[in-house]
Amino acid sequence: MAEPLHVLMISPQFRPMMGGYEQAAERLSLELCSRGHRVTVVSERRDPAWPREENLAGVRIRRLLSLARPGLHTLSGICSLLLYLLLRGRRFDVFHVHQYGWASTLAILLGRVLGRPVILKLTNTGDQGIRASLDRLPLAGLHRAIHRHLSGCIATSTRARDEIVDLGLPASRIRLIPNGLDTQTFQPASATTREHARRELGIPADARLAITVCRMRPEKGLPGLLDAWARVHGRVPNARLAIVGDGVDDGAQMANLQNRAARLELGASLALPGASLDPRPWYAAADLYVLSSINEGLSNSLMEALSCGLPVVSTRVSGSEDILEASDVGLLVPVGDAEALAKALTEVLGDSGDRRARGERASAYAEAHFSLVSVADEVEAFYSDVCRS
Repeated sequence: MAEPLHVLMISPQFRPMMGGYEQAAERLSLELCSRGHRVTVVSERRDPAWPREENLAGVRIRRLLSLARPGLHTLSGICSLLLYLLLRGRRFDVFHVHQYGWASTLAILLGRVLGRPVILKLTNTGDQGIRASLDRLPLAGLHRAIHRHLSGCIATSTRARDEIVDLGLPASRIRLIPNGLDTQTFQPASATTREHARRELGIPADARLAITVCRMRPEKGLPGLLDAWARVHGRVPNARLAIVGDGVDDGAQMANLQNRAARLELGASLALPGASLDPRPWYAAADLYVLSSINEGLSNSLMEALSCGLPVVSTRVSGSEDILEASDVGLLVPVGDAEALAKALTEVLGDSGDRRARGERASAYAEAHFSLVSVADEVEAFYSDVCRS
């Protein structure tokens, strides 16, 4: 094991907010803690009902004051993090930041003042990538200049790596490391498990089921997925699509999808079951996973689906293209091309032998590249490198 370190994870959004990057930060924190490292997570206390401090299997969670009001949220978050780092930052060996913007800028500045290395993880690209995110901030040029002084950067995709290089960070400070996944939890389903899952979820035994698991956000491209599915439904009569998840807008995204599905006359071919605390039954019941995003980092649900042995049809977005170009686990289609997406879905759903072979390659790829053990090994080694330098 690497020499034990005291790691500060700076993750403004964290439990109980559990999106993709929050889950990845939590998994890594728990794995590092299990290896003997001391891990503290600082996040924003956006709801007074959330406890200020919490212990999660040895990981200490410290929620800082955050006034979730327009005009005060960012300012209160900056002040709280600044005070925390000034008072306690020297206790830690390394700062690991999981969200770029004001939080990462402040961490880099205080890291230099306190003599602590700072690692930033890049979780997305394009309109939500680091360059675009920093450019939306006041004094954008100053933010960009400060980020060139990062001790290190973890990129989950080649596009993310290229964006930070374009920003001016030397390639020698960047590591290409995916999110970690518990591949023992997400495994291919047995025939019995699949049958049980389909029965519990109300999926007919002879249906060919495509699923996607996501928060209903505009960048997920779900309206385009429904447009593509209207074509698939006409070509593969027993095909079913399940969009597992809900929105962050009081149901507006869900209502829009329901209205669109009604106009497209998708009927029983579409299921919108809402969010699931445990998506594994859906993975067990499915025949393939579809990612229709307009913009994406390395999708956690895509990783879970691959680990569960599902072939994939994905738009050509960051993360997906790395995987599907490295291994024949599915098909890539252009972003926003409903006909290309429909054609790919029809092809994969229609060939059970090819679908099965791709599924086997998918689970093998996930085990080799996404296992939490191997990812934590790489992160530990990176910590050691930046601490020595």
